[in-house]
Order: sequence, then C-alpha cells, then structure tokens
Amino acid sequence: MLKNTIALFLLCLLLTNFQTQAQEDEVGAWYIVASNSKLSEKFSFQLQTQFRFYELASEIEQFKIRTSGTYKFNEKVSASLGYAYFRNDPSYLMETPEEFDEHRLVEDAHLSSSWGKLGIKHRYRMEHRFFPTRDPLHWARYMLKLTYPLGGSFSADVYDEVFINLQKPLFGQNWFGGGISYKASDLLKVRVGYQNITFENAALDRLLVGITFTPDFTDNDS
Repeated sequence: MLKNTIALFLLCLLLTNFQTQAQEDEVGAWYIVASNSKLSEKFSFQLQTQFRFYELASEIEQFKIRTSGTYKFNEKVSASLGYAYFRNDPSYLMETPEEFDEHRLVEDAHLSSSWGKLGIKHRYRMEHRFFPTRDPLHWARYMLKLTYPLGGSFSADVYDEVFINLQKPLFGQNWFGGGISYKASDLLKVRVGYQNITFENAALDRLLVGITFTPDFTDNDS
C-alpha cells in the first residue's frame, strides 16, 4: 500500500513538473502504442507507432512506425534488427517547410543485469538514416536505463541516452527522462513519463504516454 502511494505521488510530481514547464515553455508530447510479441524462447517481434507533437495535442512533428526482431542469447544478452519509417513535418519551426520521409535501419545490442531489486539495462544502437534528397546519416546511440519496482503493479524508471554522429558534428543529441509504469495485466502495460531532449543549441521537453501489449504466443492457454 505504501509503495503504491509512493508511485501515485511520483506520478503527480511528474505531471506537476509538466504543468510548471508548460507555463514557461511549450511542452510537446509523444503518444506511443507498441507491442512486444514472444514467438519462442529465443525470438520475439516488436511493433511500435508514435505520434510526436510540438504541443500536447496539436502541431504534429513526426509520425513513426517501427518494426524489429529480437534474438535472446541468454537472460542477459539479446540483439535486434529493425526498420523504421518517419514522416517529418518541421512546419512548426519554419515558415517555408517541406515535409519529408525518412527510412532507418537499426541494429541493437541489449545487456541486462540487476543490483538487488534495481534493474540495469544497457542498449547499444547503430542507426542508419536515409532521405529522398540528402546523403545518408549515421549515428551511434548508447542508453543506460534503471528500473525499480514500487510494489504492486507499479515501477519507476530513469534513463539517459546519448547520440553520437558518425559525421560532423560529433554530438547529435541527448535524451534524459523517467517515468512511472503500471502493469495492468500480463498482456498490457501503461507508462507516463517525461523526457528532456538536448541538442547543441536547443532543448525540448516532452510528455510521454505509452501503451504496450505483450502477447505470448508460446503460452498454450493464450
């Protein structure tokens, strides 16, 4: 009961921070629907779509759909290959914008461990970006994520991810954030979070609202 109360307090604190930030600067939002389907003890399949807005519910920035397959070597090590499509609309920032498509190929390595109840995850990502009228761009990404159970069906997480360009300039961007997740069932999890995105000369604040489905096709009772 106490841990559930702490989870609700942290969620209220998170939303209060957004309300305060919104009074000072425009806060955008990412709305996420994802699935992580277990196909066997070794293989899983991921599908995700995101609607990214410059404001909380208007001025769309990006539409994203991503798919990937993951192979689990053991309980601590796995690897993924994926593809993502982006539809970008910079009209909120530019007077004469041009919408453009983007295609990405992604390779991930995942390392998981724990320290007591604290879950520790490392993700190493190579991402290749392809555009209709520009040369391809490539970057390396590293994310460290910590997750802690709050009791009941709640958990809290905090993470940082740095993007390193494989062309100049070296620094791409940095994502720092955290959130509260609620596991409604073995099939469904809901997460509300905050993310700060830092570029070389700018910073953005984003509310993250996500729903993740986790079907297990190896369960004969499902």
